[in-house]
Amino acid sequence: MKIQDACLPCIVSQAVRCAKQICESKRPAFYRAVFAKLAALDFEQPAPAAIGDIYRLVKQTVCTEDPYAELRQKVNARLLAEIPALAQRIDQAADPFAEALWIDALANGFDFNPIHHPNFEQMLNNFHASLTLAFTEDQTEALRQDCLQSETLLMLGDNFGEVVIDRLLLEQIHQLNPKLNLIYAVRGAPVVNDVIKADASQAGIGQFARILSNGDDALGTLLSRTSAEFRAVYDQADLLLCKGQANFECLVDVPEKNRYFIMKVKCTVLAKRTKQTLGSLVCLHYPEAKQHNVQR
Repeated sequence: MKIQDACLPCIVSQAVRCAKQICESKRPAFYRAVFAKLAALDFEQPAPAAIGDIYRLVKQTVCTEDPYAELRQKVNARLLAEIPALAQRIDQAADPFAEALWIDALANGFDFNPIHHPNFEQMLNNFHASLTLAFTEDQTEALRQDCLQSETLLMLGDNFGEVVIDRLLLEQIHQLNPKLNLIYAVRGAPVVNDVIKADASQAGIGQFARILSNGDDALGTLLSRTSAEFRAVYDQADLLLCKGQANFECLVDVPEKNRYFIMKVKCTVLAKRTKQTLGSLVCLHYPEAKQHNVQR
């Protein structure tokens, strides 16, 4: 999905918000470097490529590989405390697989990207308050059948915090089809609040899936920049489960894979492309499948 006109203000706004991590005396040089990058922007690439480049400049300027290191550990730990109650809710549901998928989509609201004015307690309150919100596009049944019929599922993670809830879905997928080879992909290096190996390990993903780095430091999954190891797994997988907007932007126009996108619709560009309203909760299937509705 190419960069859209409406993406440009968000990219610039993200740079300004990221600059809050930089001491004031170094910000002018940072901004000059950012605008030099933007002057050479490749409009054929998805927006996550540009944001990854900007965040690389942040890390170079503050001389820290992961400015979110402390926050990611705290948020993961806090959400791990939520797991027993959520697991009980899933176990008691009439359809545990559908319940886990729906809760995992809600967890896409745990987003510490600066553009979203992040406040963890507010996110947690919103998560609990949204536990009655339904999918506006629901391909749960199609995904269930694909999980039963596939050999290898590659799940592309999105953010820290959210990864903790991903584990609950992976557990249900494993129970649905114990023979399914489950692989969970993370970023190759810290980039904003995207998930890395440390998050997946802390979340316990390894209990149900192999954790795999994609070898890149951009948001989402830019296939041309991923490692040979990741690309080999990607090519072999017959089912993709993609979390979040950045993965949607990177992969929605890649036609050769049976893929599902699980996310909240967080911006107008995404709303227009998916034909969903802002704030919608979706499980989208590409190539498109017949609509299946799960009653809550």
